[in-house]
Amino acid sequence: MNAWRQGWLVAVREMRQRSRSAGFRAGLIVTLVVVVALVVVPSMIDTSGGPKDVGLVGTSTTDLPQAIRDQGEGVGTTVRVHRYDGVSAGHEAVRQDQVDLLVVDSRRLEWQGRADEQLQAIVTGAIQVVAVRERAASAGIGSGQLQRLMAPVPVEKAEIGLTEGRGPDDGTAAILMTALLLMAIAVYGNLVLSGVVEEKASRVVEVLLARMPARALLAGKVAGIGLLGFAQFAVTALTALAATAAVDSVDIPAVSGVVLAWMVVWFVLGYVLYAMGYGALGSLASRSEDAQSAAGPVTYVLIVGYWASFIVVSGDPAGGWSQLLSLVPLTAPLAMPGRIAMDAVAWWEPALAVVLTLAAIAGLVVFAGRVYSHAILRTGPTIRLRDAWRSTASHAPHAPRLPRPV
Repeated sequence: MNAWRQGWLVAVREMRQRSRSAGFRAGLIVTLVVVVALVVVPSMIDTSGGPKDVGLVGTSTTDLPQAIRDQGEGVGTTVRVHRYDGVSAGHEAVRQDQVDLLVVDSRRLEWQGRADEQLQAIVTGAIQVVAVRERAASAGIGSGQLQRLMAPVPVEKAEIGLTEGRGPDDGTAAILMTALLLMAIAVYGNLVLSGVVEEKASRVVEVLLARMPARALLAGKVAGIGLLGFAQFAVTALTALAATAAVDSVDIPAVSGVVLAWMVVWFVLGYVLYAMGYGALGSLASRSEDAQSAAGPVTYVLIVGYWASFIVVSGDPAGGWSQLLSLVPLTAPLAMPGRIAMDAVAWWEPALAVVLTLAAIAGLVVFAGRVYSHAILRTGPTIRLRDAWRSTASHAPHAPRLPRPV
């Protein structure tokens, strides 16, 4: 049986065992419930307060009710206007919550409790519009001429910090994708770490190494957890998209298919890169309590790489430092997706970054395979990385030899 076949068997074993565990299923269900709640709950909370009711008493022109309704439609609010015979009747309507605001003589606004600033702006704007029309009519200005005089002047807007030709959705998508990649790589990389330590502590690894080389075992574990993690990530994303489409309560930044495809590519590359490091350093520890400290260097590099990519790329995605971070293999999975989302890369940069990252992964496979094979069978205190690299297989206790299957 070749190494590829052996690694695939280990990957299938990892996916079966972990997908059947109660913890994995419970975690997936909780994640889906939280994602759906984050999308659905805001739609159940009526932040707009629904239609607004305005009462009119005293002297007011016949144009004011329609002007109030027009002003409300301009900001997406439905306003219903009611007339009352006297101030006392209007006050009673306010006390009974039949109207939100009482307008007296088109000059005074009366509320029950705290004023609604949006409704106040709507009514005040309507009163001003009606007053301007009356004064224009008194001055002999026709409605057509008045409309031309009051036509809005187009005003351009620009946000400082955005690169020309790109909108705020691009920056938002870049930030979200970088954060999601960090979370996914950290979560599933730590699963590799815990899996390596658990098998070493339970001595299951001795049985597995009797059938296959250490390098195939580590590669299969990384592949199995990665495939399971990618499936979980995809199910969560599809659930969020379905919930968003159903309730239409959250604005999702528009992201092209090309950007999403690159995000998948960098998730795979980033996960494999860091998971191999987690697996190699996890083999240095014999207890779960020592696993995090043993794999500390990988975690530190991941966090530093994330913050460096976030600060530099969000500030100047086309700058020299951003270009450097997106090409260095340790930071490329975190920096390059954001630059691609913001369309701040030349055509050759993503391709070069992929080649460099694949080369780094190939070198790390050799490094991780040697460290893993030398350290995985050694129990006791946490092994130093230098000792694991320099040691030979003869220093480790021999694993029991099982008869090979016919």
